Amino acid sequence: MEYTKTTEINNGIYLEEYTDGLLFGTDALLLSRFVKGDPKKVAVDIGCGSGAVSLLLLSENKAMHITGIEIQEKYALLSLKNASTNGFKNRFSCVNGDARNPKGLFEAENADYVVSNPPFMKANGGKFNINQSKTIARHEEFLPADDLCKAASLFLKYGGSFYVVYRPERLCTLITALKTNNLEPKRIEFMMANNEQKSPSLVFVEAKKGGAEGVSIRFITP
Repeated sequence: MEYTKTTEINNGIYLEEYTDGLLFGTDALLLSRFVKGDPKKVAVDIGCGSGAVSLLLLSENKAMHITGIEIQEKYALLSLKNASTNGFKNRFSCVNGDARNPKGLFEAENADYVVSNPPFMKANGGKFNINQSKTIARHEEFLPADDLCKAASLFLKYGGSFYVVYRPERLCTLITALKTNNLEPKRIEFMMANNEQKSPSLVFVEAKKGGAEGVSIRFITP
């Protein structure tokens, strides 16, 4: 039997989540803050899960409408429920589909921006969880960086932005995938622990479709 719990996260959002799945964390919150949006934007959230990032963006008026794409049907349905609970039923929709095969999931070249908090543990690396939902959410074989960037590029208008959070030690993999798919990194932020001797724990990247070369880099703390 699967259980859920409801937690009040930032901006007064009430998020229902499966207790045996990946729960709301700092990466989702910081990713929503990293996004530069406005109330007129149309966006796509690849791998939206229970809808946390989308709901935070909508609550901050960083989009007019967001379409979530989620491979796991139970999470796609839960994201719709969470959107309705929080008053965003008319501004959020979700497609239960696999972003590795992106055609037909969202109209090509129609998004002002795409956002993703993807699985970024290396395929065949790390420990597989016996819980399939967690394994899908964590391991990149269910959405490799190149497939993720290919989908983002397909959905984006020319000049649109892709916002993604990743593991710093795998940044080269991400940047290679971005550039292969005509997404030029423009802004990179490394999340540092308060202890300066520790390596960055997360990296946030904004890439622009068809953008010129040139990137700003900075280091931030929680």
